[in-house]
Amino acid sequence: MNKEALLRIADMLNRNAVDWGLGGSSMLWFHGLADRPNDIDLLVAEHDALRAHELLSRLGTHEAVKPKEPFCTKHFTQYTILGTEVDVIGLFGIRHAEGVYRLDWRRDESTRVELLEGVSIPLTPLEDWFVLYLLMSGRGGKADLIEACLKRQGVRRDRLEAALRRPLPTEVRARVLAAMAAAEG
Repeated sequence: MNKEALLRIADMLNRNAVDWGLGGSSMLWFHGLADRPNDIDLLVAEHDALRAHELLSRLGTHEAVKPKEPFCTKHFTQYTILGTEVDVIGLFGIRHAEGVYRLDWRRDESTRVELLEGVSIPLTPLEDWFVLYLLMSGRGGKADLIEACLKRQGVRRDRLEAALRRPLPTEVRARVLAAMAAAEG
């Protein structure tokens, strides 16, 4: 992972009070679940998506990208910052057979924050990415890694209960319920 790019991004967003969190393989890296993240994925609260774009545009080049099916994310922009691909996602959406799963991530008091060279890096919850990876084709291995980690460290039930209130395919719903049950047992 390009730490220098992440540090510049975090400093810019933190100084401007943008509601953001690190997701994807970079977030998994902080949990020891990924050796080499491919890119930097940032989730921003929908209300801060345009502001985040304005700020990050100062750090590198960007391209607004229309999401490819099954994704139907409202705000999606790809940046290149210090040679690193950075995806900024606001109001994440994934279409599936039962409807659309939407995640408008927002930082709260339970958000895990890591320090990287003295800079705060808020991490999006593993539970959110467990569900997202279950919904994404070809990402089952990452969902398995997260599930094993949640069994070891415990599950934030509120995050998975919130996911269960959204439209989910039957097999994903069953997997989320099984993960919750395994964490209790």
